[in-house]
Amino acid sequence: MTNFSDRPSRACKLTETGGTLQALMTLPAHRLLLLLAAFAAAGTAVPMASVAAPQPKDSSGKIRVYRWLDEHGVVHYGDAIPPQYADQDQIVLNGQGVQVGAIPGRRTPEQLQSEATQRAAEDRAHTITAQARQRDQNLLATYLSVEEIEALRDRRAEIVEGQARVTSQYLDQLRAHQGQLEQQVRHFKPYNNAPNATPLPERLAEDLVRTTSDIVTQQRNLEAKRQDLERMKSQFASDIARFKELKKIENDYSRGAGPSKN
Repeated sequence: MTNFSDRPSRACKLTETGGTLQALMTLPAHRLLLLLAAFAAAGTAVPMASVAAPQPKDSSGKIRVYRWLDEHGVVHYGDAIPPQYADQDQIVLNGQGVQVGAIPGRRTPEQLQSEATQRAAEDRAHTITAQARQRDQNLLATYLSVEEIEALRDRRAEIVEGQARVTSQYLDQLRAHQGQLEQQVRHFKPYNNAPNATPLPERLAEDLVRTTSDIVTQQRNLEAKRQDLERMKSQFASDIARFKELKKIENDYSRGAGPSKN
């Protein structure tokens, strides 16, 4: 195995193990000169046979050099990773000294969980950024002015408000019918304790139960419509504010002012 190392804060230290310097020729010119200078400063001759030795290649025939740290923080390069450093993160370089890959080291369960959490957070941030960019593009492509956005908001609000009115009117009818049914059931047992009172007819009981259930359902529908209306108005308000930023419109349309004549 060929091994040569470099400590970033001081001059390069070059060592040879295994009899060759196969990885030497894989370095960029400036690093090669730096390593040769280190040999010269140390009074060590560079073994030319080693320099001319074949460069390390992977199974595809491409030159590969690995980089790792030892226990003293020294950066090492070589054509193979020593066993004692196999659990570390490793960087793979090509023949020009450019990183072409990375081999993750052994991770504890806690480290794996932390990395997964970080990746998930980065993915969420990327998604939010992409969605915001797409929203800006849609705003600029769809509208020419704030008035257009407001006009669409008002049309949609009118539709939802109309649906809410219909639901409210239906609720009033159901409640009125429920009141009539409640008046009728008072004449029957168990709501009437008179000795001659007859049992509550099954048909009347079913009608009362069904009407009460319909009232609950329509109340939920009405509340959903009101929430939809509030969300829609909030979304349009956000769109208008963002559109103003994108178009650099400074007028406050909420006070009815017209666009600036800059």
